[in-house]
Amino acid sequence: MFDLIIIGAGPAGISAAYEAKKLNLNYLVIEKGLIADTIYHYPIGLTVFSTTNELEFYEGELKPAREKPTREELLSYYVRFCLENDLNIQTEEEVLNVEKLAENNFKVTSDKSEYEAKNVLFAIGAMQYPRHLNVKGEDLPKVHHRFLETYPWVKKNALVVGGGNSAGEAALFLAQEGANATLATFRKDWEETDPKQGCIKHWVKEPLEEQLEKNCVGVFFLGRVVEIKENEVLLESENGTVENLPNDVIFVLIGADADLTMLKNLGVETKNSKYGEVPIYDEETFETNVSSVYVVGHFTEARHIGGAIEVPKKIVPKIAAKFEKVKSP
Repeated sequence: MFDLIIIGAGPAGISAAYEAKKLNLNYLVIEKGLIADTIYHYPIGLTVFSTTNELEFYEGELKPAREKPTREELLSYYVRFCLENDLNIQTEEEVLNVEKLAENNFKVTSDKSEYEAKNVLFAIGAMQYPRHLNVKGEDLPKVHHRFLETYPWVKKNALVVGGGNSAGEAALFLAQEGANATLATFRKDWEETDPKQGCIKHWVKEPLEEQLEKNCVGVFFLGRVVEIKENEVLLESENGTVENLPNDVIFVLIGADADLTMLKNLGVETKNSKYGEVPIYDEETFETNVSSVYVVGHFTEARHIGGAIEVPKKIVPKIAAKFEKVKSP
C-alpha cells in the first residue's frame, strides 16, 4: 500500500515525487511515456519560452548556454534531477484506471500491474490529446498535430494552423529552413498583444514579421478550414471567400486538452474555465471533491511549468501530515 501514487512524470510529477521522498512517504510515479515526456515532444532544437527561474526546482540548478534553455538542455536537467535524487519513477507504463475501494484506499491499474494507494495525485499533461479541426481530410497522412522538425519540409508547401506560440514558432522555423510556409490564424490572435491571452509572444512574432516582410512566410487570416485534400487545402478567409492553396504538409497546432476520463470515473466534478473543462479542486490543497484525489499541472489553473513545480511543494506536505510522518519542530 503506497501512501501516494503520482500519475505523470512531467515537471509537476517530478516535483511531487521529490517532495514525497523528502517527507519519507512511500510513493510511486507512473509515467505513460518518458521522464518529462511533454518536453521530449517539443520541436528539436527549440528554445523554451520561459526563463530558467520558471523552470527550475531550485534556483541556479539549470545552467543554459544562453538566457533561455533549449529543449535538450531542459530535458537533460529534468532527467538528471530524477536520477541524482533516485526518484521512484516507472516509465513507459500507462495507467488505465483508478478505482476507489474505500476511504484512503485506491486501486490503480496500469498496462503492466496493479497497485494500491491511500492518495492519488494526477499530474498528467495534455500533449497526447491535441485538439482537431474535425474537417474532411484531416485524417490524411500529411496532417500532423505535433511539430517536431523542419528538414523534411524544405521546398515544400507547408501550412500551419493555429494562433499561439507553438503555431508561430512552427511557421517561423519552417520559413527559416526553406519551406514555403503559411500561417493560417485568426486576426485577433495575430493582433493580440496581451501575453496572458495566449497570443504569439513578441520574441516569436518579431522574427516572424521579418520573414513576412521578406516574403519568406505568408499569413492567412482565417475564417475556417473548409477541407484538406491530397495536394491542396481549402481555406475560408475572414471575409468569407474560399481560397485554394497548394499544399504538401499541414500542422494543426490549436492546443490540447487533458483527458479527464479517469477523474470523472472516480466521481470528480468538473467546471468550464478559460482553459476548457477542468476538475473542481480546493485552491489550498488541490484536493478534488473526491477525498484523497489531487490534481496538479495541466489539470489546474496553475498549468504552466513554474506553477506546476511550485504547487506540489505546498500540497505534498499537507498530504504527508495526514499520516503524521512530518514531525513538529
